[in-house]
This record gives sequence, structure tokens and C-alpha cells, in this order.
Amino acid sequence: MNKTRMRYDQGRDQWFVNLDGREYVLHCGESFELYIGSNALLCQLELASKWYVIMGNTRFDLREHDQYMVNL
Repeated sequence: MNKTRMRYDQGRDQWFVNLDGREYVLHCGESFELYIGSNALLCQLELASKWYVIMGNTRFDLREHDQYMVNL
């Protein structure tokens, strides 16, 4: 897995990551580990009226102005 930052692009309304100098757009249904502090939790990216992640039975809205550490 590759640990990297996940960022939001407002112009495209999509989250993306940079790996090895290349940009990759993330899509609905993609799974990855999201870091909460030093803990990596498996989650799935989804879109309704806003982007959010699902971790087990819990859903969290993503803040578009924040960046998140993820493992892909």
C-alpha cells in the first residue's frame, strides 16, 4: 500500500491523490485506509449531495478544504 495525501479539487468536484508523480482521481465505491490520528481504518468513498466515507456502520462527511492521509 502507498501512504499519501488525499485532496479535493473543487473545479472537478473530485478527490484525488498523487502517487509517484502522477495524479489519480478517486471514484465512488473505492476502498482505502483513512488515517484517524495514527490509526488506519478501512473505508469506502461515496457521493450523495456531498462526498463522505463509510467505515463499518458509520458515515463521515469529508471536509473539502482539508487533506487526509490515506493508504491505497
